[in-house]
Amino acid sequence: MQNTKNVDLVAQFRKENVDFSKIEQARASRTVVNTGLEAYTGTWGIAQKKHLLNRVLTGYANRHLLDLNNLSLQKSLDLIFTPEKQPSVPVNDYDYEITKEETEKQGFFYIEPGKEYAFAPEPKGVPGPRYNSHEAWLFRNMIQQGTSIHWRMLFFLKNLLVASGGSVKMLYQYYMLLFNSSFKSYKSTIYKITIDPMMLDYLNLQNSLKNKPDENYARELQELFTVGKGPNSQYTEDDVSTMARLLVGWQFSYESKEKINGPISNTFSEGNHDSSDKQFSAFYGNRVIKGREGQDGEKELDEAIDMIFSTNECAMYLCRRLYQFFCYPIIDDTVEKNVITPMADLLRKNNYELIVPLRALLGSDHFYDTSFYNSMIKSPIEFMFGFYKEFDLNLFNTTTGGDIPKKFSDPLTANFYKFKNLQWEMSNIGLNFTNPPSVSGWPAYYQAPVYDLFWINSDTIAKRSNSGNAIAKWGLYIGSGDIKGNIHVQIDKIKFVSSLKSPDNIDLVIDETVERIMCAPISTKAKARIKASVLAGNAASYYTQLYQTHMSKPTEETRSTLSNRLENLFGALFQMGEIHLF
Repeated sequence: MQNTKNVDLVAQFRKENVDFSKIEQARASRTVVNTGLEAYTGTWGIAQKKHLLNRVLTGYANRHLLDLNNLSLQKSLDLIFTPEKQPSVPVNDYDYEITKEETEKQGFFYIEPGKEYAFAPEPKGVPGPRYNSHEAWLFRNMIQQGTSIHWRMLFFLKNLLVASGGSVKMLYQYYMLLFNSSFKSYKSTIYKITIDPMMLDYLNLQNSLKNKPDENYARELQELFTVGKGPNSQYTEDDVSTMARLLVGWQFSYESKEKINGPISNTFSEGNHDSSDKQFSAFYGNRVIKGREGQDGEKELDEAIDMIFSTNECAMYLCRRLYQFFCYPIIDDTVEKNVITPMADLLRKNNYELIVPLRALLGSDHFYDTSFYNSMIKSPIEFMFGFYKEFDLNLFNTTTGGDIPKKFSDPLTANFYKFKNLQWEMSNIGLNFTNPPSVSGWPAYYQAPVYDLFWINSDTIAKRSNSGNAIAKWGLYIGSGDIKGNIHVQIDKIKFVSSLKSPDNIDLVIDETVERIMCAPISTKAKARIKASVLAGNAASYYTQLYQTHMSKPTEETRSTLSNRLENLFGALFQMGEIHLF
C-alpha cells in the first residue's frame, strides 16, 4: 500500500501563533441570519446556482451550471437529488506496475489485466498498486460525477463514519456501503456500518471479548456517529461500557476475506457474546435491553440502535453536522432554533433519511442568504477536483516533448495513471481522503472556532500556490518516460479558450474564464493585471491576431507562443486568493 503521510493541519495552524480570540470575534460579528427553512423565492440566477452547486458537488465545473439551464430551483434540486448509477467494479489497470511473477512471489492473489479485483481473495494482503488503483477508481468516479449530490453525500458520510486502513476488499465494501446508503435511512446505515468489515477492524470490535469488551466502537457510535458530545448529549461512561458489552460477538470471517472470491461476510459468535441484561442511563430513558442467548444475541444491536435514535439529541446532532458540511460551520442560537430544530423534526418524521432535511435546507431562504456565498475555504477535494473537472488534460513529456509510454494512453490503464497521484497531491495540502487524521474526521468540519480555516496555513497555501502554478504551466507529474523525462498531465489551454464565446477577444476571454472557473468574483484591477501579464506590453490586437493566425494556420511556433501567453492568464488566476473560496 502506498504510504501517504497525513499533514497535521491543527499543529501547523497553531505554529502560526494565530490569535484564536480574534477568529472567534470575527465569526461572532457576522450578521445574524434570521431566516429558516421557508422556501426560497428570490432571484434564481448564476450566483445562486453556483452557490448551490459548490455545496453539493465534489468540485465545481461549468458543465454542472449548464445542466441547470432553464431549470427552476425545485427542478434543479430534483436533478441534484437524483442518485448516480452504481459505479462499475474496479479492474486491474495497474499491471504495468507489478508483474504476475512478482505478485505471486509476494504471496498475493494475481488478477489478470482488465479483470475485477474488488472481491478477490487476499491470502497475504494485496500488492501496493492495487491500493493505488482503488484510489484512482474512487477519484475518477467523484470527478466524472453527474450533477448529483451523491458523491458529496459519500464524502459527508466518509467524514462522519470514519474508517481507514484495511484491505482493498474492505475498502471497496466500505465505500460501496457509503455510496448505497447516501439516499437511505441513516438509522439502517448505522446498523450496516457497525458490522462492516473495515469498521469492525478499525475500531476493534473484531477482537472484542466478552470477558474484556473493547470500548472503542461503543464510544464512537455515541460520541461521533449518532448523538455527539454537545451539552444535551448526556450519555454516561457506564453507557459506553454497557454498549461495549452488547456489541461483543460481531466479527467478520477471515476465510471470506483471505480465501474466497466474494464479499467479506459477517459472523455473530454466540459463544463470545455477553448474554446478560444491559442497563442504560436516564439519557436513554433507563432502558434495559434484555440479554439473549445463542444467535438471538444479534437482535440486541437492533434494540440498541432503536434506543439511540429515540433520543431527541440524535436528530439534532445529525442535522448540525449536515448544516456545517453543506451550509456553514458556525451555528448560533438563532440557527439552532430556526434551522436545526425544524430539520431535526423532518429527519425524525422521515425515517432518518438525511436527504429530506438536507433538501429542505438547500431550497430554503436561509441557505441563499448572500452572506454564505463564497464564505468558506475549499478543501483539497474541491480545489484539486475542480481543475480536473473543468479542463481537458494532455499528456506531455517535459524533457523530450515525445517519449510517452503506451501505458499512459492505453484505454485500460490511462485512468490509473491520470488519477492515482491525486492522493499525493491532496495529501500534500492536507486531505488524505482514504486515511483521515483520526476517527473524528478532518478538523475543518468539527473543530471550533477555526473550522475550514484549518485548510490554509503558510505551508499549505504555498503548496496550493505551487499546485496551481504547475497546473497552469507545466502540468502535474504522473510518471516517467521510457527513455528519459517526466510525463505530466497538462491543461489544454488553447482548447479551453476555443470553447469560449469570443476566444479572440482578450477582455472577453478573461471575463468568461473568470466566470467559468472562479466561484468568487474578482476586481476590475485584478482583471487589468491579468490582461497586462498576457499581453506583455503588446496591444490587445496582438492577442487577437495571434489567436486567429494559429487557428487558421497552426504551427508549432504559433501554438507555443499562444500557449505561453495563456499560461500567464491561468497562472495569475490560480494564484489568486479567490480560487480557494466556494
